[in-house]
Amino acid sequence: MKWNDGFKHRSLLALVDSLMGVSICGFVAAVATAVARGHSWEAMVPLLFTGVLLLVSLIFGERAGILGTMLAAVIFALFLYHPKGSIQVADAAARANLAWMLLLGVSLSFFFAPGRAAFRRR
Repeated sequence: MKWNDGFKHRSLLALVDSLMGVSICGFVAAVATAVARGHSWEAMVPLLFTGVLLLVSLIFGERAGILGTMLAAVIFALFLYHPKGSIQVADAAARANLAWMLLLGVSLSFFFAPGRAAFRRR
């Protein structure tokens, strides 16, 4: 066993943790999109989703929170607000809520999330 095998193992685990957090964000964003489409409260979905982003970033780390925020924003823009395949959001309220979700998701991940997954810290 070489001296850098432990480092490679730890960096691989960090990558796996980030991918798990990002995939959870993507899955929950897709479910939220399917549930909220066509309802009067669909513009509020990104603000409600901020709680999911905070939870994922606290459990899976800073990188998962930031990448999960970006993935959720793309999913909401593509499939919830303009389902024709464009990323443009025409509704001003939905666009503002999406921007707030991006701002809060990234900043909460930077300020409150650990650098790596909470269940891997020693």
